[in-house]
Amino acid sequence: MNALDDVTVLDLSHALAGPFASTMLADFGADVVKIEPPGTGDIARAWGPPFYGGEAAYFVNLHRNKKSVEIDLKHPQGSELFLRLVERADVVLENFRVGTVEKLGIDYARARARHPGIVYCSISGFGQDGPYRDRAALDLVVQAESGMISVTGEPGGRGVRCGISIADITAGMYAAFGVMTALHARRRTGRGQFIDVSMLEGQLGILSGVIGTYLADGIVPGPMGTAYAALLPYQTFRTKTRDIAVGIGSDKLWRIFCPLLGLEPLTNDPRYATNAARHANRASLIDALQEAFLTKPSEEWDALLVAAGIPVGAINTIDAVVDHPQVRARGSIAESRHPIAGATRMVGPPIRLSETAGTIRTPAPLLGEHTDDVLRRQLGLGDEEIQHLRRLGVIGPQRER
Repeated sequence: MNALDDVTVLDLSHALAGPFASTMLADFGADVVKIEPPGTGDIARAWGPPFYGGEAAYFVNLHRNKKSVEIDLKHPQGSELFLRLVERADVVLENFRVGTVEKLGIDYARARARHPGIVYCSISGFGQDGPYRDRAALDLVVQAESGMISVTGEPGGRGVRCGISIADITAGMYAAFGVMTALHARRRTGRGQFIDVSMLEGQLGILSGVIGTYLADGIVPGPMGTAYAALLPYQTFRTKTRDIAVGIGSDKLWRIFCPLLGLEPLTNDPRYATNAARHANRASLIDALQEAFLTKPSEEWDALLVAAGIPVGAINTIDAVVDHPQVRARGSIAESRHPIAGATRMVGPPIRLSETAGTIRTPAPLLGEHTDDVLRRQLGLGDEEIQHLRRLGVIGPQRER
């Protein structure tokens, strides 16, 4: 049994934010039907290198557990075909530019008219209303507009983009959460609803601590490198070998920490005895700690601090993470076999459910691979009807693995 095997999702989304949401749903059993434009498909099919035998690794990693159906939504019969699918679906997910679904005739109002219980989720850069609604938005742009870049980077330097597409990913996660919330509400009310997710507000959500701090003290936050304003020491330090990350989350840990570094006099020094005092004397404290950390290699510090219950971690590169003992022990990197890409490895579902675990059941679909199957199974179309639609250019050519 899969947790969501009674949920059908029509996924109109492309690139990253929407597909990340539908992958979260698909991993737990939702029947995700990815609607793609004939011939080209999702723009992310071309996002490479790297490629697996001509298939973009980006696409292969992101689209497991989904079906691909080619429908020309610009064709009047294509939009009608989609609305017929809506009648038998639970969720519509889209991340076109604001206003596009209205132009195509497949917006929430039309979908709801066909199926009052439909949950319709629209992901956009800035939301469905407001002065920025019509702006084009990519992850970089939203990281900039949201303030994320302004607090990321080294102190005194220029802000930098987060190393991953965090605005896309958080929007996708909020969208998946919104869909599940709306489906839960529908069980009681029988009614679907519209979900408006913006990348901007997704960023505000994860920046809520920084924004809350500014609203409390009026001081505009800036980049702090690896440090953290609310706690210290809470940052990386150089050692004789490589950098390590150390976090002291309480004054109790501080009293354990200082003697381990040979800095016992600092334990009850009024300049450093409390987190607030350490905050006021940050510069002198960090200098003293950094000098101490340079006396031993990282391996020795790791053993010493772990034994004392002090949070500490290595600064791993991605190759080290993939081969990390904890990652291997948990089976966090999963395997799949794609008909073109062959054997591939990817990050598995990160949420562990004891009874209805998420799984990678099928590889990313080839473009249009499931068009005929979905039209037969969900709409009951026969071969002659399908071929008629194909001759009209409403659906893509017949494709098989």
